[in-house]
Amino acid sequence: YGKLVLGSLSSRAWSEGGMSETLADLCFMLLLENTKRNQTDAVKSNSLLRQMQHDGQNDVEDIAALWNQPLFLLRDRALDKNRDHDALPAYIQLLTAFLSHSDQDVMSILSSPLGKSTPEKTLSPAAAVGLSSLATICSSKEMISASSGRMCGTSVWSVCPREEMKKAILSSLDSLARIVECVRPRKSVFVKSGTANQGLEEGGEESTSESSPWIRTAVCIIPIIEYLTNLQARFDFQPLFEGGGSRSAILSNADAKAISDSGLFREMLSMYTTTRNVNDASSNAAKDVVRMQLLRTMFTLSTQSPELLGKYAVRVPDFVKEVHSSTFMEKHLVDGILWTSIGSSLLENKSDTLKPRLKLRTNSKLNTGPIETKSLAERSISGFETMCQSSTKALQSLTRCVQNAENHVMSDEEKTEYDACKDALGDIRRFSNCLSNCPSATQIWLDSLKNKEDSTQKATTNIAELRSTLATLPSFSDEIKVLQQGHKKDDDDCVESAEDEPACPEDEVGQKNIQTLKQMRKDYGTIVASIRSSVKVIALAIESQKGVGLSLKGPVPCDVSSKTD
Repeated sequence: YGKLVLGSLSSRAWSEGGMSETLADLCFMLLLENTKRNQTDAVKSNSLLRQMQHDGQNDVEDIAALWNQPLFLLRDRALDKNRDHDALPAYIQLLTAFLSHSDQDVMSILSSPLGKSTPEKTLSPAAAVGLSSLATICSSKEMISASSGRMCGTSVWSVCPREEMKKAILSSLDSLARIVECVRPRKSVFVKSGTANQGLEEGGEESTSESSPWIRTAVCIIPIIEYLTNLQARFDFQPLFEGGGSRSAILSNADAKAISDSGLFREMLSMYTTTRNVNDASSNAAKDVVRMQLLRTMFTLSTQSPELLGKYAVRVPDFVKEVHSSTFMEKHLVDGILWTSIGSSLLENKSDTLKPRLKLRTNSKLNTGPIETKSLAERSISGFETMCQSSTKALQSLTRCVQNAENHVMSDEEKTEYDACKDALGDIRRFSNCLSNCPSATQIWLDSLKNKEDSTQKATTNIAELRSTLATLPSFSDEIKVLQQGHKKDDDDCVESAEDEPACPEDEVGQKNIQTLKQMRKDYGTIVASIRSSVKVIALAIESQKGVGLSLKGPVPCDVSSKTD
Protein backbone atom coordinates (compact mmCIF):
# COMPACT_ATOMS: atom_id res chain seq x y z
CA TYR A 1 0.00 0.00 0.00
CA GLY A 2 2.83 2.35 0.83
CA LYS A 3 5.10 1.31 -2.06
CA LEU A 4 2.30 1.75 -4.59
CA VAL A 5 1.51 5.17 -3.10
CA LEU A 6 -2.17 4.24 -2.99
CA GLY A 7 -2.54 6.38 0.11
CA SER A 8 -2.13 9.47 -2.06
CA LEU A 9 -5.39 8.73 -3.88
CA SER A 10 -8.25 10.83 -2.59
CA SER A 11 -11.49 9.21 -1.52
CA ARG A 12 -13.18 10.56 -4.64
CA ALA A 13 -10.52 9.14 -6.98
CA TRP A 14 -10.53 5.83 -5.08
CA SER A 15 -14.31 5.57 -5.35
CA GLU A 16 -14.60 6.69 -8.97
CA GLY A 17 -11.91 4.21 -9.96
CA GLY A 18 -13.78 1.37 -8.25
CA MET A 19 -10.60 0.38 -6.41
CA SER A 20 -12.33 -1.32 -3.47
CA GLU A 21 -14.57 -3.44 -5.66
CA THR A 22 -11.71 -4.34 -8.00
CA LEU A 23 -9.41 -5.44 -5.19
CA ALA A 24 -12.20 -7.41 -3.50
CA ASP A 25 -13.15 -9.21 -6.72
CA LEU A 26 -9.52 -9.95 -7.54
CA CYS A 27 -8.84 -11.34 -4.06
CA PHE A 28 -11.96 -13.49 -4.16
CA MET A 29 -11.17 -14.85 -7.62
CA LEU A 30 -7.54 -15.67 -6.79
CA LEU A 31 -8.46 -17.31 -3.49
CA LEU A 32 -11.02 -19.52 -5.19
CA GLU A 33 -8.50 -20.39 -7.88
CA ASN A 34 -5.92 -21.26 -5.27
CA THR A 35 -8.51 -23.37 -3.46
CA LYS A 36 -9.42 -25.18 -6.66
CA ARG A 37 -5.77 -26.13 -7.21
CA ASN A 38 -5.88 -28.16 -4.04
CA GLN A 39 -8.75 -30.30 -5.30
CA THR A 40 -8.57 -33.30 -7.61
CA ASP A 41 -6.31 -33.52 -10.65
CA ALA A 42 -9.35 -33.23 -12.87
CA VAL A 43 -10.16 -29.87 -11.40
CA LYS A 44 -6.56 -28.74 -11.70
CA SER A 45 -6.39 -29.65 -15.38
CA ASN A 46 -9.41 -27.45 -16.15
CA SER A 47 -7.77 -24.37 -14.65
CA LEU A 48 -7.18 -21.53 -17.11
CA LEU A 49 -4.01 -20.53 -15.31
CA ARG A 50 -2.75 -24.11 -15.48
CA GLN A 51 -3.40 -24.19 -19.23
CA MET A 52 -1.42 -20.98 -19.61
CA GLN A 53 1.41 -22.57 -17.68
CA HIS A 54 1.40 -25.63 -19.91
CA ASP A 55 1.54 -23.32 -22.94
CA GLY A 56 4.89 -22.04 -21.74
CA GLN A 57 3.80 -18.95 -19.81
CA ASN A 58 5.57 -19.79 -16.57
CA ASP A 59 5.36 -16.22 -15.30
CA VAL A 60 1.78 -16.85 -14.16
CA GLU A 61 2.47 -20.10 -12.40
CA ASP A 62 2.05 -18.70 -8.89
CA ILE A 63 -0.40 -15.90 -9.57
CA ALA A 64 -3.20 -17.62 -7.67
CA ALA A 65 -0.96 -17.88 -4.61
CA LEU A 66 -0.83 -14.07 -4.54
CA TRP A 67 -4.48 -13.80 -3.44
CA ASN A 68 -3.36 -12.20 -0.17
CA GLN A 69 -1.76 -9.20 -1.89
CA PRO A 70 -5.01 -7.50 -2.97
CA LEU A 71 -6.48 -8.48 0.41
CA PHE A 72 -3.68 -6.67 2.24
CA LEU A 73 -4.00 -3.63 -0.03
CA LEU A 74 -7.70 -3.37 0.68
CA ARG A 75 -7.11 -3.91 4.40
CA ASP A 76 -4.48 -1.16 4.59
CA ARG A 77 -6.80 1.24 2.79
CA ALA A 78 -9.64 0.31 5.17
CA LEU A 79 -7.41 1.07 8.16
CA ASP A 80 -6.15 4.37 6.70
CA LYS A 81 -7.52 7.05 9.00
CA ASN A 82 -6.20 9.80 6.74
CA ARG A 83 -8.67 8.63 4.08
CA ASP A 84 -11.58 8.34 6.54
CA HIS A 85 -11.55 4.52 6.35
CA ASP A 86 -13.38 4.82 3.02
CA ALA A 87 -12.58 1.20 2.03
CA LEU A 88 -13.74 -0.32 5.33
CA PRO A 89 -17.28 -1.26 4.14
CA ALA A 90 -15.91 -3.06 1.08
CA TYR A 91 -13.26 -4.88 3.13
CA ILE A 92 -15.77 -6.03 5.75
CA GLN A 93 -18.19 -7.12 3.03
CA LEU A 94 -15.44 -9.27 1.52
CA LEU A 95 -14.72 -10.89 4.90
CA THR A 96 -18.38 -11.65 5.55
CA ALA A 97 -18.57 -13.21 2.09
CA PHE A 98 -15.63 -15.43 2.98
CA LEU A 99 -17.26 -16.44 6.27
CA SER A 100 -20.54 -17.41 4.66
CA HIS A 101 -19.04 -19.87 2.15
CA SER A 102 -18.27 -23.49 2.83
CA ASP A 103 -16.23 -25.70 0.53
CA GLN A 104 -19.42 -26.85 -1.16
CA ASP A 105 -20.45 -23.25 -1.79
CA VAL A 106 -17.04 -22.41 -3.21
CA MET A 107 -17.07 -25.38 -5.56
CA SER A 108 -20.57 -24.53 -6.77
CA ILE A 109 -19.37 -21.02 -7.59
CA LEU A 110 -16.49 -22.51 -9.53
CA SER A 111 -18.86 -24.96 -11.25
CA SER A 112 -16.34 -27.69 -10.54
CA PRO A 113 -17.01 -31.19 -9.19
CA LEU A 114 -15.72 -32.08 -5.77
CA GLY A 115 -13.33 -34.94 -6.13
CA LYS A 116 -13.29 -35.46 -2.39
CA SER A 117 -15.63 -34.32 0.32
CA THR A 118 -14.24 -31.99 2.92
CA PRO A 119 -13.21 -33.81 6.07
CA GLU A 120 -15.20 -33.03 9.16
CA LYS A 121 -13.75 -30.40 11.51
CA THR A 122 -12.00 -28.68 8.62
CA LEU A 123 -12.85 -25.16 7.52
CA SER A 124 -12.81 -24.11 3.91
CA PRO A 125 -9.88 -21.83 3.03
CA ALA A 126 -12.26 -18.96 2.38
CA ALA A 127 -13.90 -19.29 5.81
CA ALA A 128 -10.52 -19.59 7.52
CA VAL A 129 -9.23 -16.45 5.80
CA GLY A 130 -12.40 -14.53 6.64
CA LEU A 131 -12.34 -15.61 10.29
CA SER A 132 -8.68 -14.80 10.92
CA SER A 133 -8.90 -11.48 9.04
CA LEU A 134 -12.00 -10.40 10.97
CA ALA A 135 -10.36 -11.30 14.30
CA THR A 136 -7.25 -9.33 13.33
CA ILE A 137 -9.12 -6.17 12.39
CA CYS A 138 -11.20 -6.39 15.60
CA SER A 139 -7.93 -6.16 17.56
CA SER A 140 -6.31 -3.49 15.42
CA LYS A 141 -5.45 -0.16 17.01
CA GLU A 142 -7.43 1.80 14.42
CA MET A 143 -10.66 -0.05 15.25
CA ILE A 144 -10.44 0.30 19.06
CA SER A 145 -9.12 3.86 19.39
CA ALA A 146 -11.27 6.61 20.84
CA SER A 147 -11.77 8.11 17.38
CA SER A 148 -13.25 4.86 16.06
CA GLY A 149 -16.48 5.60 17.90
CA ARG A 150 -17.38 8.62 15.77
CA MET A 151 -17.51 9.62 12.14
CA CYS A 152 -14.05 9.95 10.63
CA GLY A 153 -14.93 12.93 8.43
CA THR A 154 -17.65 14.89 6.72
CA SER A 155 -17.39 13.47 3.20
CA VAL A 156 -19.90 11.03 1.75
CA TRP A 157 -17.28 8.27 1.96
CA SER A 158 -16.62 8.75 5.68
CA VAL A 159 -17.81 6.04 8.06
CA CYS A 160 -17.95 5.31 11.78
CA PRO A 161 -15.54 2.35 12.08
CA ARG A 162 -17.01 0.96 15.27
CA GLU A 163 -20.55 0.93 13.93
CA GLU A 164 -19.45 -0.66 10.67
CA MET A 165 -17.60 -3.39 12.54
CA LYS A 166 -20.49 -4.17 14.87
CA LYS A 167 -22.98 -4.38 12.01
CA ALA A 168 -20.67 -6.77 10.16
CA ILE A 169 -20.20 -9.00 13.21
CA LEU A 170 -23.92 -9.15 13.97
CA SER A 171 -24.71 -10.01 10.37
CA SER A 172 -22.13 -12.85 10.49
CA LEU A 173 -23.31 -14.51 13.72
CA ASP A 174 -24.96 -17.39 11.87
CA SER A 175 -21.77 -18.04 9.91
CA LEU A 176 -19.67 -17.90 13.08
CA ALA A 177 -21.99 -20.39 14.79
CA ARG A 178 -21.68 -22.74 11.82
CA ILE A 179 -17.89 -22.46 11.93
CA VAL A 180 -17.73 -23.28 15.64
CA GLU A 181 -20.07 -26.22 15.12
CA CYS A 182 -17.85 -27.46 12.30
CA VAL A 183 -14.61 -27.53 14.30
CA ARG A 184 -15.67 -28.43 17.83
CA PRO A 185 -15.02 -32.04 18.90
CA ARG A 186 -17.92 -34.41 18.50
CA LYS A 187 -17.15 -36.69 21.43
CA SER A 188 -19.85 -36.69 24.07
CA VAL A 189 -19.20 -36.30 27.77
CA PHE A 190 -22.35 -38.26 28.54
CA VAL A 191 -20.73 -41.63 27.97
CA LYS A 192 -19.34 -44.33 30.15
CA SER A 193 -15.82 -43.82 31.34
CA GLY A 194 -14.60 -46.94 29.57
CA THR A 195 -16.06 -45.79 26.28
CA ALA A 196 -14.52 -42.35 26.71
CA ASN A 197 -11.11 -43.76 27.43
CA GLN A 198 -11.39 -46.12 24.49
CA GLY A 199 -12.27 -43.19 22.25
CA LEU A 200 -9.23 -41.34 23.41
CA GLU A 201 -7.03 -44.33 22.81
CA GLU A 202 -8.37 -44.88 19.32
CA GLY A 203 -8.17 -41.21 18.48
CA GLY A 204 -4.94 -40.57 20.26
CA GLU A 205 -4.24 -37.55 18.10
CA GLU A 206 -6.97 -35.58 19.90
CA SER A 207 -4.44 -33.47 21.73
CA THR A 208 -2.68 -32.50 18.53
CA SER A 209 -4.38 -32.80 15.17
CA GLU A 210 -8.01 -32.75 16.30
CA SER A 211 -7.59 -30.05 18.90
CA SER A 212 -5.77 -27.64 16.60
CA PRO A 213 -8.80 -26.58 14.50
CA TRP A 214 -10.98 -25.71 17.49
CA ILE A 215 -8.10 -23.94 19.26
CA ARG A 216 -7.37 -21.78 16.22
CA THR A 217 -11.07 -21.08 15.79
CA ALA A 218 -11.56 -20.15 19.45
CA VAL A 219 -8.57 -17.80 19.33
CA CYS A 220 -10.30 -15.97 16.46
CA ILE A 221 -13.84 -16.04 17.88
CA ILE A 222 -12.83 -14.51 21.23
CA PRO A 223 -11.65 -11.06 19.94
CA ILE A 224 -14.73 -10.87 17.70
CA ILE A 225 -17.03 -11.33 20.71
CA GLU A 226 -14.93 -8.87 22.72
CA TYR A 227 -15.67 -6.22 20.11
CA LEU A 228 -19.37 -6.55 20.93
CA THR A 229 -18.92 -6.61 24.72
CA ASN A 230 -16.09 -4.04 24.99
CA LEU A 231 -14.44 -6.17 27.65
CA GLN A 232 -11.28 -8.25 27.38
CA ALA A 233 -12.00 -10.86 30.01
CA ARG A 234 -8.93 -12.85 28.94
CA PHE A 235 -6.75 -9.85 29.87
CA ASP A 236 -7.98 -9.34 33.44
CA PHE A 237 -11.31 -7.77 32.39
CA GLN A 238 -9.84 -4.66 30.80
CA PRO A 239 -12.00 -2.49 28.48
CA LEU A 240 -11.30 -2.95 24.79
CA PHE A 241 -12.13 0.49 23.45
CA GLU A 242 -9.97 3.45 24.32
CA GLY A 243 -11.40 6.75 25.52
CA GLY A 244 -13.42 7.86 28.53
CA GLY A 245 -16.83 7.49 26.92
CA SER A 246 -16.36 3.92 25.72
CA ARG A 247 -17.56 2.08 28.84
CA SER A 248 -21.19 2.36 27.73
CA ALA A 249 -20.43 0.40 24.54
CA ILE A 250 -21.61 -2.95 25.88
CA LEU A 251 -23.87 -5.71 24.66
CA SER A 252 -27.44 -4.55 24.10
CA ASN A 253 -30.53 -6.71 24.61
CA ALA A 254 -31.04 -6.89 20.85
CA ASP A 255 -27.41 -7.99 20.34
CA ALA A 256 -27.76 -10.66 23.05
CA LYS A 257 -30.92 -11.99 21.41
CA ALA A 258 -29.14 -12.11 18.04
CA ILE A 259 -26.28 -14.12 19.58
CA SER A 260 -28.76 -16.49 21.21
CA ASP A 261 -30.89 -16.93 18.08
CA SER A 262 -27.85 -17.63 15.91
CA GLY A 263 -26.80 -20.53 18.14
CA LEU A 264 -23.31 -19.12 18.62
CA PHE A 265 -23.52 -19.04 22.41
CA ARG A 266 -24.80 -22.61 22.46
CA GLU A 267 -21.93 -23.75 20.25
CA MET A 268 -19.38 -21.95 22.43
CA LEU A 269 -20.73 -23.77 25.48
CA SER A 270 -20.56 -27.06 23.60
CA MET A 271 -16.99 -26.34 22.52
CA TYR A 272 -16.00 -25.72 26.13
CA THR A 273 -17.68 -28.83 27.56
CA THR A 274 -16.56 -31.24 24.82
CA THR A 275 -12.91 -30.19 25.11
CA ARG A 276 -12.68 -30.90 28.83
CA ASN A 277 -9.80 -33.10 29.92
CA VAL A 278 -10.91 -36.59 30.87
CA ASN A 279 -7.96 -36.91 33.23
CA ASP A 280 -5.07 -34.73 34.37
CA ALA A 281 -2.59 -36.76 32.33
CA SER A 282 -4.14 -35.50 29.09
CA SER A 283 -3.76 -31.85 30.09
CA ASN A 284 -2.29 -29.54 27.46
CA ALA A 285 -1.03 -26.03 28.25
CA ALA A 286 -2.29 -24.36 25.06
CA LYS A 287 -5.62 -26.14 25.32
CA ASP A 288 -6.12 -25.12 28.95
CA VAL A 289 -5.29 -21.47 28.22
CA VAL A 290 -7.70 -21.25 25.29
CA ARG A 291 -10.48 -22.97 27.25
CA MET A 292 -10.05 -20.50 30.10
CA GLN A 293 -10.12 -17.54 27.72
CA LEU A 294 -13.24 -18.95 26.11
CA LEU A 295 -14.85 -19.43 29.52
CA ARG A 296 -14.17 -15.85 30.58
CA THR A 297 -15.55 -14.55 27.30
CA MET A 298 -18.74 -16.54 27.92
CA PHE A 299 -18.90 -15.08 31.44
CA THR A 300 -18.83 -11.59 29.96
CA LEU A 301 -21.71 -12.49 27.66
CA SER A 302 -23.60 -14.03 30.60
CA THR A 303 -23.17 -11.00 32.86
CA GLN A 304 -24.06 -8.45 30.20
CA SER A 305 -27.20 -10.47 29.38
CA PRO A 306 -28.03 -12.37 32.60
CA GLU A 307 -31.71 -12.85 31.84
CA LEU A 308 -31.05 -14.50 28.47
CA LEU A 309 -27.51 -15.80 28.04
CA GLY A 310 -26.74 -16.04 31.76
CA LYS A 311 -29.80 -18.16 32.55
CA TYR A 312 -29.06 -20.37 29.57
CA ALA A 313 -25.48 -21.03 30.74
CA VAL A 314 -26.29 -21.84 34.38
CA ARG A 315 -28.93 -24.38 33.31
CA VAL A 316 -26.60 -26.53 31.22
CA PRO A 317 -25.83 -29.43 33.62
CA ASP A 318 -22.46 -30.52 32.27
CA PHE A 319 -21.22 -26.94 32.13
CA VAL A 320 -22.20 -25.94 35.67
CA LYS A 321 -20.98 -29.28 36.99
CA GLU A 322 -17.48 -28.07 36.19
CA VAL A 323 -17.59 -24.31 36.89
CA HIS A 324 -19.54 -24.71 40.16
CA SER A 325 -17.36 -27.50 41.56
CA SER A 326 -14.97 -27.08 44.47
CA THR A 327 -12.15 -28.48 42.32
CA PHE A 328 -12.63 -25.70 39.78
CA MET A 329 -12.69 -23.13 42.61
CA GLU A 330 -9.34 -24.38 43.88
CA LYS A 331 -7.66 -24.14 40.48
CA HIS A 332 -9.33 -20.93 39.25
CA LEU A 333 -10.28 -18.92 42.31
CA VAL A 334 -11.64 -15.75 40.69
CA ASP A 335 -13.51 -17.59 37.96
CA GLY A 336 -15.02 -19.91 40.55
CA ILE A 337 -16.24 -16.95 42.62
CA LEU A 338 -17.77 -15.25 39.59
CA TRP A 339 -19.55 -18.33 38.23
CA THR A 340 -20.94 -19.39 41.61
CA SER A 341 -22.08 -15.79 42.13
CA ILE A 342 -23.99 -15.64 38.86
CA GLY A 343 -25.44 -19.08 39.58
CA SER A 344 -26.57 -17.98 43.02
CA SER A 345 -28.01 -14.73 41.68
CA LEU A 346 -30.04 -16.45 38.96
CA LEU A 347 -30.94 -19.77 40.59
CA GLU A 348 -31.04 -19.10 44.35
CA ASN A 349 -32.70 -15.70 44.44
CA LYS A 350 -35.35 -16.01 47.12
CA SER A 351 -37.57 -13.45 45.45
CA ASP A 352 -37.96 -15.66 42.37
CA THR A 353 -40.00 -18.82 42.14
CA LEU A 354 -38.22 -22.05 41.40
CA LYS A 355 -37.70 -22.58 37.68
CA PRO A 356 -37.04 -25.93 35.96
CA ARG A 357 -33.47 -26.58 34.90
CA LEU A 358 -32.51 -27.62 31.41
CA LYS A 359 -32.19 -31.40 31.12
CA LEU A 360 -30.32 -33.19 28.36
CA ARG A 361 -31.13 -36.72 27.34
CA THR A 362 -28.57 -39.41 27.98
CA ASN A 363 -28.75 -43.16 27.66
CA SER A 364 -26.02 -43.80 30.22
CA LYS A 365 -25.41 -42.88 33.80
CA LEU A 366 -23.59 -39.60 34.27
CA ASN A 367 -20.49 -39.65 36.42
CA THR A 368 -21.40 -36.80 38.77
CA GLY A 369 -18.28 -36.94 40.91
CA PRO A 370 -18.32 -35.62 44.49
CA ILE A 371 -21.66 -34.12 45.52
CA GLU A 372 -21.52 -30.46 46.56
CA THR A 373 -23.40 -29.96 49.82
CA LYS A 374 -22.92 -26.19 50.06
CA SER A 375 -25.15 -23.72 48.27
CA LEU A 376 -23.75 -21.56 45.48
CA ALA A 377 -23.88 -18.51 47.74
CA GLU A 378 -21.84 -20.36 50.41
CA ARG A 379 -19.26 -21.42 47.84
CA SER A 380 -19.04 -17.87 46.50
CA ILE A 381 -18.36 -16.24 49.89
CA SER A 382 -16.00 -19.07 50.84
CA GLY A 383 -13.96 -18.43 47.70
CA PHE A 384 -13.95 -14.70 48.43
CA GLU A 385 -12.63 -15.31 51.95
CA THR A 386 -9.91 -17.56 50.54
CA MET A 387 -8.92 -14.86 48.04
CA CYS A 388 -8.65 -12.20 50.75
CA GLN A 389 -6.67 -14.44 53.08
CA SER A 390 -4.27 -15.55 50.36
CA SER A 391 -3.79 -11.90 49.33
CA THR A 392 -2.94 -10.97 52.92
CA LYS A 393 -0.37 -13.76 53.18
CA ALA A 394 1.05 -12.89 49.76
CA LEU A 395 1.52 -9.23 50.74
CA GLN A 396 3.38 -10.23 53.91
CA SER A 397 5.57 -12.71 52.04
CA LEU A 398 6.26 -10.20 49.27
CA THR A 399 7.37 -7.61 51.80
CA ARG A 400 9.63 -10.12 53.50
CA CYS A 401 11.23 -11.05 50.16
CA VAL A 402 12.05 -7.42 49.38
CA GLN A 403 13.47 -6.84 52.86
CA ASN A 404 15.64 -9.96 52.67
CA ALA A 405 16.93 -8.94 49.24
CA GLU A 406 18.69 -5.98 50.89
CA ASN A 407 20.93 -8.29 52.91
CA HIS A 408 21.75 -11.03 50.43
CA VAL A 409 21.20 -12.19 46.90
CA MET A 410 17.86 -13.99 46.50
CA SER A 411 18.08 -17.73 46.15
CA ASP A 412 16.09 -19.70 43.60
CA GLU A 413 13.58 -20.69 46.29
CA GLU A 414 13.07 -17.05 47.27
CA LYS A 415 12.63 -16.03 43.64
CA THR A 416 10.01 -18.75 43.24
CA GLU A 417 8.21 -17.51 46.34
CA TYR A 418 8.39 -13.93 45.07
CA ASP A 419 6.81 -14.87 41.74
CA ALA A 420 4.14 -16.96 43.48
CA CYS A 421 3.20 -13.98 45.65
CA LYS A 422 2.75 -11.76 42.61
CA ASP A 423 0.55 -14.38 40.97
CA ALA A 424 -1.59 -14.72 44.09
CA LEU A 425 -2.10 -10.96 44.27
CA GLY A 426 -3.22 -10.99 40.66
CA ASP A 427 -6.47 -12.68 41.74
CA ILE A 428 -7.81 -9.74 43.70
CA ARG A 429 -6.82 -7.30 40.95
CA ARG A 430 -8.67 -9.39 38.38
CA PHE A 431 -11.73 -9.57 40.64
CA SER A 432 -11.81 -5.81 41.20
CA ASN A 433 -11.35 -5.15 37.49
CA CYS A 434 -14.39 -7.29 36.80
CA LEU A 435 -16.47 -5.32 39.32
CA SER A 436 -15.34 -1.92 38.07
CA ASN A 437 -15.46 -2.61 34.32
CA CYS A 438 -18.57 -4.79 34.30
CA PRO A 439 -21.25 -3.12 36.48
CA SER A 440 -23.70 -5.99 36.00
CA ALA A 441 -21.13 -8.34 37.55
CA THR A 442 -21.08 -6.10 40.63
CA GLN A 443 -24.83 -6.43 41.04
CA ILE A 444 -24.66 -10.19 40.49
CA TRP A 445 -22.00 -10.58 43.20
CA LEU A 446 -23.97 -8.43 45.63
CA ASP A 447 -27.08 -10.52 44.95
CA SER A 448 -25.15 -13.67 45.84
CA LEU A 449 -24.12 -12.06 49.15
CA LYS A 450 -27.78 -11.41 49.97
CA ASN A 451 -28.65 -15.06 49.37
CA LYS A 452 -26.55 -16.21 52.34
CA GLU A 453 -26.93 -14.84 55.82
CA ASP A 454 -23.90 -12.95 57.18
CA SER A 455 -22.13 -13.10 53.81
CA THR A 456 -22.05 -9.32 53.53
CA GLN A 457 -20.62 -9.04 57.03
CA LYS A 458 -17.97 -11.66 56.26
CA ALA A 459 -16.97 -9.87 53.06
CA THR A 460 -16.72 -6.56 54.94
CA THR A 461 -14.58 -8.14 57.66
CA ASN A 462 -12.18 -9.74 55.20
CA ILE A 463 -11.74 -6.51 53.25
CA ALA A 464 -11.15 -4.60 56.50
CA GLU A 465 -8.43 -7.06 57.52
CA LEU A 466 -6.79 -6.69 54.12
CA ARG A 467 -6.90 -2.93 54.48
CA SER A 468 -5.26 -3.19 57.90
CA THR A 469 -2.45 -5.27 56.39
CA LEU A 470 -1.92 -2.68 53.66
CA ALA A 471 -1.71 0.08 56.27
CA THR A 472 1.14 -1.69 58.08
CA LEU A 473 3.29 -2.30 55.01
CA PRO A 474 6.60 -0.39 54.91
CA SER A 475 7.61 1.94 52.14
CA PHE A 476 11.01 1.55 50.53
CA SER A 477 13.22 4.40 49.38
CA ASP A 478 14.71 4.45 45.90
CA GLU A 479 18.15 5.17 47.38
CA ILE A 480 20.26 2.15 48.27
CA LYS A 481 23.23 2.52 50.60
CA VAL A 482 26.38 0.78 49.49
CA LEU A 483 29.79 0.45 51.04
CA GLN A 484 32.17 3.19 49.98
CA GLN A 485 34.94 1.79 47.84
CA GLY A 486 38.55 2.88 48.29
CA HIS A 487 40.68 3.31 51.43
CA LYS A 488 41.76 6.13 53.63
CA LYS A 489 45.42 7.02 53.53
CA ASP A 490 47.53 7.57 56.64
CA ASP A 491 47.98 11.35 56.60
CA ASP A 492 45.27 12.39 54.15
CA ASP A 493 41.59 12.99 54.82
CA CYS A 494 40.59 12.07 51.29
CA VAL A 495 39.19 8.77 50.12
CA GLU A 496 40.49 7.17 46.99
CA SER A 497 37.81 7.02 44.35
CA ALA A 498 36.68 3.71 42.99
CA GLU A 499 36.99 5.14 39.52
CA ASP A 500 40.78 5.17 39.92
CA GLU A 501 40.78 1.45 40.53
CA PRO A 502 40.28 -1.10 37.77
CA ALA A 503 36.81 -2.66 37.63
CA CYS A 504 36.60 -6.18 38.97
CA PRO A 505 33.95 -8.87 38.53
CA GLU A 506 32.79 -8.39 42.11
CA ASP A 507 31.93 -4.74 41.37
CA GLU A 508 29.92 -5.69 38.30
CA VAL A 509 28.00 -8.30 40.29
CA GLY A 510 27.35 -5.75 43.03
CA GLN A 511 26.00 -3.20 40.55
CA LYS A 512 23.76 -5.85 39.04
CA ASN A 513 22.38 -6.73 42.46
CA ILE A 514 21.71 -3.07 43.17
CA GLN A 515 19.76 -2.70 39.95
CA THR A 516 17.80 -5.84 40.75
CA LEU A 517 16.93 -4.51 44.20
CA LYS A 518 15.84 -1.16 42.75
CA GLN A 519 13.58 -2.91 40.28
CA MET A 520 12.12 -5.08 43.04
CA ARG A 521 11.33 -2.01 45.13
CA LYS A 522 9.73 -0.32 42.15
CA ASP A 523 7.62 -3.40 41.37
CA TYR A 524 6.69 -3.70 45.04
CA GLY A 525 5.40 -0.13 45.14
CA THR A 526 3.39 -0.64 41.96
CA ILE A 527 1.86 -3.88 43.24
CA VAL A 528 0.91 -2.43 46.62
CA ALA A 529 -0.66 0.63 45.00
CA SER A 530 -2.66 -1.62 42.69
CA ILE A 531 -3.88 -3.77 45.59
CA ARG A 532 -4.94 -0.66 47.52
CA SER A 533 -6.97 0.49 44.54
CA SER A 534 -8.53 -2.97 44.13
CA VAL A 535 -9.47 -3.20 47.81
CA LYS A 536 -11.07 0.24 47.61
CA VAL A 537 -13.19 -0.80 44.62
CA ILE A 538 -14.41 -3.93 46.41
CA ALA A 539 -15.10 -2.03 49.65
CA LEU A 540 -17.14 0.59 47.82
CA ALA A 541 -19.10 -2.11 46.03
CA ILE A 542 -20.03 -3.70 49.38
CA GLU A 543 -20.98 -0.32 50.83
CA SER A 544 -23.21 0.36 47.82
CA GLN A 545 -25.66 -2.17 49.24
CA LYS A 546 -26.38 0.35 51.97
CA GLY A 547 -27.16 3.07 49.44
CA VAL A 548 -23.70 4.67 49.37
CA GLY A 549 -20.39 3.89 47.78
CA LEU A 550 -19.64 2.62 44.30
CA SER A 551 -22.14 3.44 41.61
CA LEU A 552 -23.18 0.36 39.69
CA LYS A 553 -22.81 2.31 36.48
CA GLY A 554 -19.09 1.75 36.72
CA PRO A 555 -16.13 3.85 37.84
CA VAL A 556 -15.78 7.39 36.60
CA PRO A 557 -12.61 9.47 36.25
CA CYS A 558 -11.58 11.05 39.54
CA ASP A 559 -12.13 14.81 39.62
CA VAL A 560 -11.01 16.52 42.82
CA SER A 561 -11.79 20.03 41.64
CA SER A 562 -14.76 21.87 43.13
CA LYS A 563 -17.70 23.20 41.18
CA THR A 564 -16.50 26.74 41.74
CA ASP A 565 -13.02 26.20 40.28
